[in-house]
Parts: sequence; C-alpha cells; structure tokens
Amino acid sequence: MAYDNILRLFDLFRDDSFNQYDQIDIGLEMLLHDYDKIEDLALDKKYELFKFILLEFIDIDLDKPQEQSGEKQEKIYDFDIDADRIYASFLMDYKIDLMDLQGELHWKKFFALFEGLSSETPFQKVVGYRTAKAPKETKHNKEQRNNIKKLKQKYALEQKEQNADDVFNDMITAFGGTQS
Repeated sequence: MAYDNILRLFDLFRDDSFNQYDQIDIGLEMLLHDYDKIEDLALDKKYELFKFILLEFIDIDLDKPQEQSGEKQEKIYDFDIDADRIYASFLMDYKIDLMDLQGELHWKKFFALFEGLSSETPFQKVVGYRTAKAPKETKHNKEQRNNIKKLKQKYALEQKEQNADDVFNDMITAFGGTQS
C-alpha cells in the first residue's frame, strides 16, 4: 500500500488500453504479495476483494457514486501534472524526500501529509491559483484581475507540459528566493 504503488494503480485506471477485468486483475497483482493464491478466483470474487482493498486501505468506495450533489466537482490537482510541485512541497514542509520513501510510505500517511501541506508550498500555491476567483472588473482592479487570469491559465490542468524553467522558477519562489 505504498504511495508510489497506489499512484501507479491510479495510472492503470486511466489507461484505456486495459479493460475493467484486466485492470482488476493487474490491480490485485500490484496490491497483493500473494497474488498467486487468488489468481484462479472467479472474477466476481476478485472484484469483491478488489473493492474491499480499495475501501479499507485507500478509502475509495466503488459502490458510492462519485458525484453526490449531481454537480461535477472541479478537479484542482493531478498527481502526474503536479508531481514535481508535490515532491518539492513535501521536502519544504516536512523535510521528506519522497524518492527515498518509495515502497515504504503508506498511502494513508502520504495522503494525510498531502492534505496537510501548508499554503506556502509550491503545490498549494498552484492550487490557490487554480481555484482563485477573478473579481468583477472595476477601474481599480483590472491589473489584479488580469494577473489572476494569467496564473489560472498558466497552471490550468489541461496544460500537461510545463517547461523546466517554469518548474524551477516555481520552486525558487516557493522557497523565498528570487531568480536573478
């Protein structure tokens, strides 16, 4: 249940080259050390086991509808797109090098720390930009409004690729430095 393994599991779910049955089978193989003991189980039993593991160890309930209120919740982060910012944020707030803890740091611990990242971290700053509401335009706030719009566009999740200079500048800014 190490965080990096769970993140790979999420990648598997997004990979549409595998059907749901393959995803369940591969997912169980990723999560269980003794997968060979359940390899011959019927698919419905594997599915029930998979649901149990997700609920008990990762807090994902496959039986619960994702959109409770009928409104689609806006996605404000992505573990892949924000990976560098998350890494830098853990290092900044907790002095934890996530690379050193691959295969060790449990998902629940990782996620608790992730949710507790301070507002000064690179990750939380970007989430703040993504969720900021631009005020109605007045003659006094045009510059502020344009700045919010630029930051929202720069850090939009649709923008998969961010060049290395932007990532480097984000990290410098987050650590209180300035670029020369």
